Amino acid sequence: MKIGKFTMKTASESLKFVIVASLCAFCILVSGHYCRIKNYAKTLSENLNIAVFFDKNSADDAAIRGEIEATGLVSVKEYVSAAEAYSKAVEKNPFLKNISVPDVAKSVQSYVLVTLKSIPYENFLSEMRSALERISGIDEIVFDIPVFKHYAEIENLLSFSRKIFFVFAVIIFILFVFKCIFFVLEQEFDTKKIAANIFLYLLSSAVGFIILWTVCICVRYPLLTDKIVIFSIIPFIAALGVILD
Repeated sequence: MKIGKFTMKTASESLKFVIVASLCAFCILVSGHYCRIKNYAKTLSENLNIAVFFDKNSADDAAIRGEIEATGLVSVKEYVSAAEAYSKAVEKNPFLKNISVPDVAKSVQSYVLVTLKSIPYENFLSEMRSALERISGIDEIVFDIPVFKHYAEIENLLSFSRKIFFVFAVIIFILFVFKCIFFVLEQEFDTKKIAANIFLYLLSSAVGFIILWTVCICVRYPLLTDKIVIFSIIPFIAALGVILD
């Protein structure tokens, strides 16, 4: 009878450590996926250019650029004068070199490439377009709507993920406070047992990471999670195991 109880207790304790190890591996995988999406969003944001073409008869491009910056919605990334725009067009199409039309360069518009100053929100494209169209001297605004909307969806997903993590962290902190209060109010508690449990949960969490890392190496799957994040998750999951013990 005693052997049966000992076996059940051992199995129960072992199961808790396995769960902690698995939870640690899962959290690291999730954080790696988050970093992958974050890197993708960063790469995508670098290509979110908006081309604002000036009127051919514009006399003061610098003033227009200043008004664009004054909207607070975008910042000027690059200014291309009419002469530079024509040179770029000739580079792409050498046939233009053989055309001898007087003042042909003046037919090309100067323009600026602008980028958004903040994360896109609902109806941000229409608001940005309306603000820029009110500026005198702007002829046309060109941008890829599907790409911008895709970027907005990714940023919203990242923002939602951060909120979920924050709520989860707050809940764990509250449980930790209650656990500390319970230890203080408890008349007798085994300090050595508590220390041993903390060590075992920390070890289990680290083993979970090592197993995951080994598997990722074998299947050639890159873990994009930052080292600081990994070494934060390991004690965090160990603390969760101690709290729920």
